[in-house]
Amino acid sequence: MPGSQRLTLWCLALLLSLALYLKGRVPTPRGEGAAFFRYTGQGITVRLAGSVARPGVYRLPVGATAGSAIKMTVPDAAAPASVRGADSRRLMNGDVVTLEVDSAGNTVISVTKMGAKEMMLLAIPLHPDRLTEQEWDLLPGIGPALSRRIIADRQENGAFGSVEGLLRVPGIGAGKLAAIRKYF
Repeated sequence: MPGSQRLTLWCLALLLSLALYLKGRVPTPRGEGAAFFRYTGQGITVRLAGSVARPGVYRLPVGATAGSAIKMTVPDAAAPASVRGADSRRLMNGDVVTLEVDSAGNTVISVTKMGAKEMMLLAIPLHPDRLTEQEWDLLPGIGPALSRRIIADRQENGAFGSVEGLLRVPGIGAGKLAAIRKYF
């Protein structure tokens, strides 16, 4: 093959590779590293645990139930014949679905919530009415004293409803609220 043909093929391959590279490169939102993927579509993030074939964090469609989440991860041959527990409960962001076999051999499904630390790592929005004193303390700028005041205010005056409801707590102003808003 003459040198001019080789050069032409090489240039064509280079152009094709460059076009595929640029087409496949997804720009990240400003301020986020490329290693973190932020899912922006509809769905809920849950963790499956216990006696499931593939435990881990899953993105499921809105309206998925605990039973359907288990069926998605259990091979057909290993599917339990009968299940007790919250298998028809609709799942929400941050739920943990656990499948266990009790001493009588019955399959039991339980649904609990992830901790605030895990939810923050997975970019699942927190809710101010569900956090414990220890979980408030994990947020930047919220120390032990302020977390006690937040819990005391919630017990005395009722639910906050949204993150803006925190402004009624002494020690939380617009600046502190702006610093923690990204978690809610």
